[in-house]
Amino acid sequence: MTGSQPDRPSDRPLARPSERPLSRRGVLGALALGAATAASAAVTGAGSARADSAPGGAAPGGTASGAAAGEPRLCLPAPTGPHPVGTALLYLTDATRTDAWAPAPRPRELRARLWYPAAPGARGPYAPWMSPAETAHLQAAYFAVPDARLAWPTTHARPDVPADRSRRHPVVLNSHGSGADSAFNTALAEELASHGHVVAAVDHTYDAGEVEFPGHRLEVRDKARVQAMTDAEIVAYRAADARCLLDRLESGPLPAGLHTALDLDAVGMFGHSMGGATTAQALHDDPRIRAGAVLDGPLFGTSATADQDRPLLLMASTWDSPARDAMWDTLWPHLTGWRRRLTLTRSGHLSYCDLQLLVPQGQSVFAWPTDQLEHFLGTGDPQRAVAAQRAYLTAYFGLHLRAVPAPLLDAPSPRWPEIRFDA
Repeated sequence: MTGSQPDRPSDRPLARPSERPLSRRGVLGALALGAATAASAAVTGAGSARADSAPGGAAPGGTASGAAAGEPRLCLPAPTGPHPVGTALLYLTDATRTDAWAPAPRPRELRARLWYPAAPGARGPYAPWMSPAETAHLQAAYFAVPDARLAWPTTHARPDVPADRSRRHPVVLNSHGSGADSAFNTALAEELASHGHVVAAVDHTYDAGEVEFPGHRLEVRDKARVQAMTDAEIVAYRAADARCLLDRLESGPLPAGLHTALDLDAVGMFGHSMGGATTAQALHDDPRIRAGAVLDGPLFGTSATADQDRPLLLMASTWDSPARDAMWDTLWPHLTGWRRRLTLTRSGHLSYCDLQLLVPQGQSVFAWPTDQLEHFLGTGDPQRAVAAQRAYLTAYFGLHLRAVPAPLLDAPSPRWPEIRFDA
């Protein structure tokens, strides 16, 4: 998912990345997300829509309540760490900025989705992957199947349960790709939380596909307003969102007792696609962020060529993207601290988000052509692909935020042949 090119399924006909021009818009086109045929009818929109449902809960890894027999049942893998996981939504306003993407002048409004180690003995229902209103819009606007019924997954995190406060936990920020949502990296976030990190994923309102605010107000992506900016401006604007979130984590108030559970001297960040570009920029701009991870993302703005002495992990898919590779090659000699460049083999651009798991499970409804399924999700085993990402990100942030030795990052591992060491 990228910031300046169509990334919903039917914004334009799909082309192979190597066939797309490498102009400013074409560079991002080489990283663009598409998922259905050009003939699919996408439902697009901007501004506000009324949502009729509020978030609910269900059993872990299961399906939304009311699922009919025969519906595709989508699920996510359970986290593997020792901590139970809690989740909460955080709403914040940046009074210092007038929202450049909102339909009318007002301060910048954001939402963050938090995952955290929960106190032992936490009880209650598990949170949905996204609210019913958000999944309904996602299904129509992203997958172009507005009338199909799907049993969207529940997570393995309980909403608003007390946080574990036996120690302070490192914080990992997350930025989604353009047109995506904070929920798209739930599998990775829950894994990190189960291993003792607090993950705070910002929804970049109006560049996120859909964000439900209190009062059932659904704000959806305004692609025209976003694309009125240059790629560097988009990345800088999103990095300011991450900075606003980090400010709020420092000053509070926070749900679930998190204000006493955060180690704000140990902050990292990761992001997929344009969220990776946002991560690199935020790492450049904000000295509070100690380590970053770019998941198959481009690089724009001042961070693309600036010297960087803090750790940076670059993880690519095997999707042929000369634009991404050229950007990474340019940045590489400027990385003077810890650095790694890895590739998840047999993968596609969407392998670095939950769609790697959910699309194959819902293929009877989504009906992606085989060539596009392989192009965007690769040909590897989806469960192995996500498990490998979980292992390497957990090791990476454990090393740089908690000083936990991580031999996994030193050399190729026979346990994870899916991961290739490039540099």
